[in-house]
This record gives sequence, structure tokens and C-alpha cells, in this order.
Amino acid sequence: MELVRQYRIVSPNIIIITEVLKFKAGDFLKPTAIAPGIDGLFIKNDRFSTTHISINLYIPLNKTTLAHNALLTYVLSSCCAEYPDFTALNLKICQLYGADIGGVADKVGDTQVLRFFSFTVDDELTDQDSSVVLESFELLCKMLFEPSVENEAFKTADLQRERRLTLEKIEGLINEKRSYAINKTIFEMYKNEAFGQFKTGSIEDVCAITEKSLYKAWKELLSSAKVRVQVIGKKLPDGLFENLAERFEGCNRNPMQIVPAVPKNPPQKVNRVDEVMEVAQGKLVMGFTTTFTGNDTETAFLAVFSDLLGGGPYSKLFKNVREKLSLCYYCAARCNRAKGYLMIDSGVEAENAIKAEEEILKQLEDIKSGNFDAEDLAASIRSIKESLRGLNDSQAALDGWYSLKVVGNPTSPEEFIAALEGVTKEDVIRAAGLYTLDTVYRIVPKGKEGVMAYEN
Repeated sequence: MELVRQYRIVSPNIIIITEVLKFKAGDFLKPTAIAPGIDGLFIKNDRFSTTHISINLYIPLNKTTLAHNALLTYVLSSCCAEYPDFTALNLKICQLYGADIGGVADKVGDTQVLRFFSFTVDDELTDQDSSVVLESFELLCKMLFEPSVENEAFKTADLQRERRLTLEKIEGLINEKRSYAINKTIFEMYKNEAFGQFKTGSIEDVCAITEKSLYKAWKELLSSAKVRVQVIGKKLPDGLFENLAERFEGCNRNPMQIVPAVPKNPPQKVNRVDEVMEVAQGKLVMGFTTTFTGNDTETAFLAVFSDLLGGGPYSKLFKNVREKLSLCYYCAARCNRAKGYLMIDSGVEAENAIKAEEEILKQLEDIKSGNFDAEDLAASIRSIKESLRGLNDSQAALDGWYSLKVVGNPTSPEEFIAALEGVTKEDVIRAAGLYTLDTVYRIVPKGKEGVMAYEN
């Protein structure tokens, strides 16, 4: 990709200068099939002295397997048969020049994503004859394929340790009220779907996991998951893709099909949920749904709409609800284009909660009516483009971007930037009209119930 300056002579005294992004063939990366249900993606990036590798497993999101697979990710990434405890594992990591190795469980649309990753210093910066990058990859494979098990069951100590940490994570959600309110809104909107669950599953489901059921989940995961291995660095280590394909050969593979998420139908009426808490500041979260979903290039206009509504200081919610009217401490909008929802969340004084809700809806109506400045639209597109360009400054961010592209060929940040170039005012107006208010969730400060009560 390169920035090309173009000149157009309008008259002897006027020359119009424009700058246009020109993309090269390598800018839009596509995965390489290395075995049935297994892809490899090499992202060349010369900015770093490290190589980032991730093994990503994709399976349909399911209430009955969500907790098992999430807990499995953390158990597998904490030990393996050769290094069965933290002491042995940390010693090995130190021998790899302090490599960073771990696992993360997430959900994207109707897909669960389990990611095992490593950051390792490049081989030319070490004094070893062997490849430290390939050694790190080998350790990842040992965690995934050779876990610390006995008698077709995971070890009790490993299960109990990771279960305790997972339960602490779930129970600790309430300590960060903003994230808690957003997660509660998602639960209310999708309570009949697996997507409504927290990414680690419920407390009850986590507690029900046994050593043998976790072992069964591991065998099923290796058999049924779609897999993508991603490498970000100066070069692709020889034989890495082929090595992973060989590892999966003995797993009785029958990969599940990963399909686009099913959006929620418009509600018959708005679901309103209040939760009274011992807090000083109230929370207001408004969840909207749309049946329009698609890939990045098809939904770029939705990203611009949500940013113009509640993104940077140029946005409608920031300039009006927060600054001009002082109805909230913060007010932000973000859209989930994979699942098809828009979330607007704000921190409010109890006395301003109803006014803030009304004003948020008014700002949405203003966009539907085309009541926004061309300068603000341009600022929004520019801001999103700069954020996307910034992904190339972090291997972890770049890996996360590609890992979360679960259906079809992943879109590169550069490809998304190209799609943003074509977003018009009419596209943003259309986007605003696609969303329907589904759920309003509020945290009500104790003693302020009457102040935040709706009129009948």
C-alpha cells in the first residue's frame, strides 16, 4: 500500500492536489489451505524484532459447550505433559528468551474462538543454533495436543485452579459497573441464545465441569474445530504450517461448518430492566438490533454511523448529550456488525437518566433526518482509518484483528480502509434507519428509584 499524490490542472492558476491510497496485491491477505478445515495465514511485518504465532480454533457457539471450551483454553495454556506445573513451564519459557505464551477464549457472532498464542524474539537476535521461534511453536503444540492428563481425565489440581480463576473473573464483573451493565444488557437481549452468556459461561456451568467432561471436550474440540494458524513477523518459519497439519492428522477430523451469525428479529416492545445498587452514579445502556449483517466491506457504513453517533469528540452524543446539555459523564456508541446490534452506554446522575435517554433517541433521529455536518462525517471516517492503520503498530492487535474474522476470507485493515472511502452521507442515514430499540438496562442508585421511574 502506498499514498499517491495526484495533480489536476483546472485552469492556468488553479491546480487541485489529492492524495489517494494505492493498494498492492499483497495488501489483501488470504489464508492458505494446509489441510481439510485448517488454514494458514502469514502476515509479513518488518516493524518488530519478534514473531507472533497464534493457533485459532473456531466452533459454533453453544450453551452446552461454551463453559467447557472456555475453561479448556485456560487449562491447556497453563501446562502440558512435559511441563506439568508453573515452575517447569516458566523455566522453559525463560529458555525461550522470555517468550510470552497464553490462551484466550472469546465469542464472535455465533462462533466461539479459542486462541493459543506466543510472542518470541526473532532467531537472528539469539545466539542459538536452533530456531527459538519454532521451539515456541512446538511448546504451543504440546499444550494443545499433549496436555497434562491421566486415565482420560484432566488432573484435578489443574481443573480446580483454572475454575477458581474463572469464577473470580465472572464474580468480579460487578466491580466494574460499566462493563457489568453492558454484559447485562447483552444477556437481556439474547437470553434465549448462547450469545447472551458471558464468554466464559455461567457460574453454574463452570462449576458443573469435571475432569472427565473436560477431557471429552478437548477430544471433541480437536476433532470438530475449524483451525487457522497465523504468523506475524519478518518471515514464515520453514515447515510451520505443515507441522501443524501433521499434528491434526491423528485427531479423527470432522470440522464443523462456521456460518454467519443469525441476527435477532425486531422486538414487539422495548424490554426495560432496572437493577438497584448501592452506587452513586447510575448507568444507562440502550441496546438496538438490526437484521442487517455482513462482512467488513459490506458493513463499513454501519461502523461510520455508530462512530458518528457516539465515537470521538465530533460525535452527536459527545457534543450534545455530554457537552452541550451535560446529561451524562460519558456517552458512547458501538456496533457489533457480526451479530447485528448497536449498544449505547452512559453514566448518568439519577435526575438526568430519563432526559438522557430521550436526548439519545433524539440524536439518533437527527442522523436519520440527515441533520449532521459533512465535516463531522469526514472526521469520523478519518478517525476510524487512523485506528485501523494503528493495528500495524502492534502484533497482538493485528493478530486479534485477523483472529476475529471467522467467516470466509478475513478482511485486511487496508481493505476495510478502502471500503470506508466509499461511505456517503446517504449510507449513514440508511444505517440509522436499520436499528430498532430492543432493551434499556439501567443501574439505579439505591434511594433514587422514584427519580428514575418512568411515567405511566
